[in-house]
Amino acid sequence: MNNKNGYVFNVEEQTDNCIKWIKHWFNNCSGNAKGVIIGISGGKDSTVAAKLLCEAIGSEKVLGVMMPNGQQKDIHDSKKVCEMLKIRYTTVNIQESYQAITNSIECSEFEYSNSKSINLSSHTLTNIAPRLRMTTVYTIGQELSYRIVGTGNLSESLVGYCTKYGDTACDFAILSTFTKREVVKIGEYLGLPRDLIQKEPSDGLSGVSDEENLGFSYEVLDKFIRVGVCEDKKIKEIIKNRWKINNHKRNIQVPHYNSEISICIN
Repeated sequence: MNNKNGYVFNVEEQTDNCIKWIKHWFNNCSGNAKGVIIGISGGKDSTVAAKLLCEAIGSEKVLGVMMPNGQQKDIHDSKKVCEMLKIRYTTVNIQESYQAITNSIECSEFEYSNSKSINLSSHTLTNIAPRLRMTTVYTIGQELSYRIVGTGNLSESLVGYCTKYGDTACDFAILSTFTKREVVKIGEYLGLPRDLIQKEPSDGLSGVSDEENLGFSYEVLDKFIRVGVCEDKKIKEIIKNRWKINNHKRNIQVPHYNSEISICIN
């Protein structure tokens, strides 16, 4: 990937560096983990991430978990990824948990409300599933002594297109420095099937594509991220505003006033 502004994405070098980093992290920073768990959605991010894991630590140490909320129309793609990469996989349907927590909240009384009840918005409902999936993979991970890999990319993170303590919760995030289009380039370089890595990006929850939800394309977003160029001034402001208001998802704040206090662990 190259352009007149001088930005070059060397896919061979970046892929090799990523694989080396994963291997180093697993061997030196994972707390003697026996393997890793990855949520498999059937989309490009989890597909590319799973392939990178297999290249770095071996498919025998990778467990794929599929977590449909009821019926998932493209779950065959998730199974295809696991079988193609020869990784073990399991399916945990979160529908009953989703319905139980939703009903429980909506039936609870809230003193600040005139009606003493709460009706969850569609946006709030959409974010419940990723948090239940986080609970699922961490439960399995704790039992097996496996670590959880995050599959979010830089493009999603910068505009907050992710769920705090949902898909952002992980032990290591291997795609977090790559834009959406760079993830595709890595997938192509690794020889992954075109129908998986060129698949229209969708959260699988809201019923529409990522780009419909965002109001702009990843091509426009990624160009703005890497070279600072966005021809449409309206979209440019939307992207900048989303970056600003979603900063809380990227940075968990800690007190700075007691930085003088010593930590004496040697």
